[in-house]
Amino acid sequence: MARLPRLVIPDQPLHIMHRGNNRQDIFNTEDDLVRIKEDIEHGLKKSGCSLHAYVIMTNHLHLLVTPESKRELAFFMQAMANRYVRYYNALHKRTGTIWEGRYKSCLVDSDSYLFSLYKYIEMNPVNANMVEDIAEYQWSSYAYNALGKPDKLITEHSLYTKLGKTNDLRCNRYKEIFNRLDISQQQKKITKATLAGEVYGSERFHYKISQLVNRVTRLGSHGGDRKSEGYKNNQAG
Repeated sequence: MARLPRLVIPDQPLHIMHRGNNRQDIFNTEDDLVRIKEDIEHGLKKSGCSLHAYVIMTNHLHLLVTPESKRELAFFMQAMANRYVRYYNALHKRTGTIWEGRYKSCLVDSDSYLFSLYKYIEMNPVNANMVEDIAEYQWSSYAYNALGKPDKLITEHSLYTKLGKTNDLRCNRYKEIFNRLDISQQQKKITKATLAGEVYGSERFHYKISQLVNRVTRLGSHGGDRKSEGYKNNQAG
């Protein structure tokens, strides 16, 4: 699939998906799941990035991250991914990468679509028929965002914090939003934007970002708006 060069705007959240090579399972045991959470925490502390939502599946993970810069995002992902590779290879007496190339990402319009991304991420285990109730799945941010259980990986996004003055109020309001949101028409759009490196948001947000970075924010019908100067300049770089 054609893909735009990675777009990162300081202090603007991104949806990230990173999966195992050839879609193989790389989180096979509870020890593996505990370890990748430790590695995510390590990367967050080293980079200064903020994590708002996540889910860890058997062969991939989803993260909703706000970085301070493109450099800090790269540092976070490298620190997290490389640390887990060292653990996994030592455990299985193997060498080489376990990840499927570069991680995928899309810039998120937080004003209009932030909570759609929360639900998209946290509903993965239900959609994969791993659990019937998302509250049963312990390897996601739902336990923090909706149930108020401690999770040292999470930094609340400002829009989440504004849901209420207390933790209970925020959790209750979050559950209301989560249960009310219908993202059935958005799921394919989010997946496409993530795989293609596009912006996910309103037309106004697309225009705002394209003006800011002087490049296209979505692929055209043939892999990009190849007539635009922004596209040409970006490809040249």
